[in-house]
Amino acid sequence: MDNYLVKPEFILEKFQFKESFKIPSIKDINAESVVDLYENMRPFFPYFQDNSQTTIAAPKLEDILDNFDALLLDAFGVLNSGSALVPGIIATLDKAREKGITLLVVTNGASNNSFIKRDQLSALGLEFSQDEIISSREAAEIFLTYNKPNGPLGVMGNMGNDFIIPDLDCVELEQDFSIFEEVNSFVLLGTIQWDTVWQDILCDSLKNNPRPLFVANPDIVAPHKSNFSIEPAYFVSHLISNGVNLPFWLGKPFPTIYELAMNRITELSGRHIPLSRIGMVGDTLHTDILGANSFGIKSVLMTKHGLFRDENVAKMIKKTGIIPDFIIEGP
Repeated sequence: MDNYLVKPEFILEKFQFKESFKIPSIKDINAESVVDLYENMRPFFPYFQDNSQTTIAAPKLEDILDNFDALLLDAFGVLNSGSALVPGIIATLDKAREKGITLLVVTNGASNNSFIKRDQLSALGLEFSQDEIISSREAAEIFLTYNKPNGPLGVMGNMGNDFIIPDLDCVELEQDFSIFEEVNSFVLLGTIQWDTVWQDILCDSLKNNPRPLFVANPDIVAPHKSNFSIEPAYFVSHLISNGVNLPFWLGKPFPTIYELAMNRITELSGRHIPLSRIGMVGDTLHTDILGANSFGIKSVLMTKHGLFRDENVAKMIKKTGIIPDFIIEGP
């Protein structure tokens, strides 16, 4: 693995996928191919900590609420599936609040600010305060504030307000792609408007002049009612395959966002809650479940409305070795 030193805290590394592995085309994306791609990215993902505990299966999230004092909630696949609300989630979250359980939405969606996510959930009937939502965009903002790369920082995939890091020049690259060569680092927030032109420009720029790339959304896909949207990690896997240095990841399953979430849980609850009483509810093994496990909190896999709907979940768990503490179908 070749290293390229930019700053002491930002060592650029290259990675080669196995020769036998081929990244699936977008038209061939399904749950199994997503799992295969994640599995081939495992060497630079957090390690799964085997705790040898028996997985508890239950029909609904409401059946296991007494195991928790705080719940981290993924958005897509847990609260909503695309523009549709997951049936039963409002009633279950109301029961959780009645039991005094602290709730916090933890999402890898980084294109918009958290208050946009709050408004989107509110439109579906889910009411959260702005403090009850943390996005990987916030994780990126906080990480880059305390670990500033050389500027200017090229910003890609921003759909919200300006991406601002104090004392760092942040440049929106969509407004002028000619300045790609003038920036000294990049942050990729989202890929809603991504296409092959931007992909090729970024790939060529980073191959010709290696610089840090920060990726705020490690998701490969996000579940919608009848399909998947393609997310940043899918496009980044192509960059890696084409010889671009590994990025610095800032969302689930990586620890920065969980550290931020733990601090927020303490602020919201007004007390210290043991990690064993905090659960991460998600639909994806490699982001939600692996991230929770590696950080030391409990993991809850919801299967009916996200990545694994209509899939053999036991087969996926056996294939990956990522074992949730709890498995539920829905809210």
